[in-house]
Amino acid sequence: MHYFSEFIVCLVTLAVAEGVRTEIRAVTGEDVELPCDAKSKADVQYRLVTWYKVVEGPPRMITGLVRLTENNGKVEKYNGVEREFKLLERTQSLLLSNVTAQDSGIYNCFLSAPLGHKNQEGEIILKVDEHLTVEQTEFNKGDTIYVVVAVTVLGVALLMLCFSYVCLRNVFQSNKKLSKDSLLKMPHQGKNFIVTKHLDCKTLAEVCV
Repeated sequence: MHYFSEFIVCLVTLAVAEGVRTEIRAVTGEDVELPCDAKSKADVQYRLVTWYKVVEGPPRMITGLVRLTENNGKVEKYNGVEREFKLLERTQSLLLSNVTAQDSGIYNCFLSAPLGHKNQEGEIILKVDEHLTVEQTEFNKGDTIYVVVAVTVLGVALLMLCFSYVCLRNVFQSNKKLSKDSLLKMPHQGKNFIVTKHLDCKTLAEVCV
């Protein structure tokens, strides 16, 4: 049970390491499509797809933007939201047209699962600049690729490290137990030998008599 709990801690560490937000950069006036980063399962029919805008605190606050009801394909915008959004039913992505600096922030895609299944969510960061050169755009794309590769390598390394730690811990505990058993057996064997020798001497004495 102790080793199982250690393995769970390792998996949680790995999950945290993989929980890196995707970042998208755009220029004022562009149309931007934000993909839903929630880890959906293919065999689950989610009831709702909801997009929120997150304001990190403290306290952390979320504002509902738009939602899609899967069973009828109805898209509804939350009351009080003046910004126009388009939720793409096929990809569950959020489309923002003619973005401005005010659109910058953290966006949350939330999938409401049916009873018996787990809800899923993912966050993505949008940064809108007034001006962005072609070189900066290419650099951002390359930088995102490097981040994804680095996170993947780090995740694999952490998993291997956790697995090695658990294996070494098991070997150490096994060797320690074997050494302890050996020490317990040694005095017992010596006592048997002495008793046997004493009985032999007694037998010889009786024969002589």
